[in-house]
Amino acid sequence: MNPPTRASRGLLWSDTGSISVEAAVLVPVVLFVGLLIVAGARVGSAQQAVDNAASAAARAASIARSPAAAQHAGTRVARERLAREGMSCQESSVSVDARQIALGRAGQVRATVECRVALSDLGLPIPEGTRTITGSFTSFADPYRGIP
Repeated sequence: MNPPTRASRGLLWSDTGSISVEAAVLVPVVLFVGLLIVAGARVGSAQQAVDNAASAAARAASIARSPAAAQHAGTRVARERLAREGMSCQESSVSVDARQIALGRAGQVRATVECRVALSDLGLPIPEGTRTITGSFTSFADPYRGIP
């Protein structure tokens, strides 16, 4: 058998077909990175919406005249704000702690909003396919609110 000549040696180490191999390796990686960016944007947007809802809930509860009215107002405002922001939570909960407010006394109200955001439609390897986003805000109640 004759040793390979210079011309045939070039055929043995040719780059023919290497672009398709590179594409087969890089395309899934690029798609995965793109999906991670979309998931990060979705979680960031949800965090901002939940924080806004908690802030609005605490503010609405802090101007209420009684703890029961504060609970009701805070919950209603938080749910309205989440709906206005376009959040489609799989589950959501609103907790308003207004035990410290009473007319004629300074106090504070703490509102906590939780929302479970779906990420399963992105096809990422996330165990539950959802992520729970939590936001809290504390607002101080004016002791002179509602006093005639």
